[in-house]
Amino acid sequence: IHCITNPIAINDCANGILAVGGKPIMAEHPDEVEEITCIAGALGVNIGNITDARRTSVLTSAKAAKTAGVPISFDAVGVTCSALRRDLTHTLLREACPEILKGNDAEIRAIAGAHFESRGIDVLRTNTAETIEIAKMLASTLHCVVLVTGKTDIITNGETTVLCENGTPRLSLVTGTGCMVHALCASYSAVTDPFTAAVLSVSTMGICGELAERKSEGLGSFRIALLDALSLLSDDDYTRLLKLREV
Repeated sequence: IHCITNPIAINDCANGILAVGGKPIMAEHPDEVEEITCIAGALGVNIGNITDARRTSVLTSAKAAKTAGVPISFDAVGVTCSALRRDLTHTLLREACPEILKGNDAEIRAIAGAHFESRGIDVLRTNTAETIEIAKMLASTLHCVVLVTGKTDIITNGETTVLCENGTPRLSLVTGTGCMVHALCASYSAVTDPFTAAVLSVSTMGICGELAERKSEGLGSFRIALLDALSLLSDDDYTRLLKLREV
């Protein structure tokens, strides 16, 4: 799994991929990313921290993936924060649209050209019913799966829409857990269709967050317990704890 993510979360993303059985490579030098992308099972791109080199690598990798038929997952982290991120996002969507587009409520609204309220990467206000319609429209327009993360996660391909209600507020208090969801999207998209991959990624992280909360005290032990839960999650526990409904 070729994962171009931000350095803030790179270690946790790599460990998350390993925990679910994938093999991560976190290459981002512009001169090698095309070659590496073409031999990967999937590409995950995250714009949580942008440099000139990383911007070039993101676009180069995405174009290479499209040509080679490698599935792409794109996490539009902080697209509400700057014109640079918005321009990069729209360039990628135009030149190499991903199979899975991930963002929070404000980020997906911003990409769709709708009104959003945020401060930095934090959402200030959500409207689930309205966001569902925006996500469905965006998925239909781009012909991809849209994953909207939040207290209730939305997954839609424009025709089928499901809500996932697994998780815990602690997940938002540990840096990188959203990026880990995106890394899981890339991992699962290497072996299944984009819609299933998106559902699996967000529900798995939510369920593992619930399990980790039971076995931890503070945020430090929660972070370790989360990785433990990802590596130990059984099919039976997943099925028993899943909170998913179609709308």
